[in-house]
Amino acid sequence: MSAPYEAGGSPSGAPGGKTSLGLESNLGAMLCYVANFLCCLGVILSVVFLVTEKENRFVKFHALQSLFLWGVCVILLLAVQIISMILDVVSPFISFFVYFGLLFILLLIFVILWILAGIKAYGGQWYKLPGVGDIAWGIVNK
Repeated sequence: MSAPYEAGGSPSGAPGGKTSLGLESNLGAMLCYVANFLCCLGVILSVVFLVTEKENRFVKFHALQSLFLWGVCVILLLAVQIISMILDVVSPFISFFVYFGLLFILLLIFVILWILAGIKAYGGQWYKLPGVGDIAWGIVNK
């Protein structure tokens, strides 16, 4: 992926400066992901950054990507719930193990993605997650 910043920009790829909340850009971008471990605080921060950031595309990109990742997580968790309810008609025993097995796998995947994306954002990288990263990238670079 080519660098989305000018040749004279920051070597890490993160634009220098602060966010609208007074945080460093890379810290604000990281918080969009890892703050999700504190009762959806990452979703709230992402929405705040999307509304308040006018110039900082780095933070806006990570805020959007975090929101899209959260949306995919919610949709997949709802799908697991629906599958469990359907299987519950056939066999509550099977439904129990399928539900908790899929739930564990999905949550593990999303925890890893949030941590990975948070580390990359803190490192100043414009790291695009598969699928949601391309959508966020297209919106921020209009």
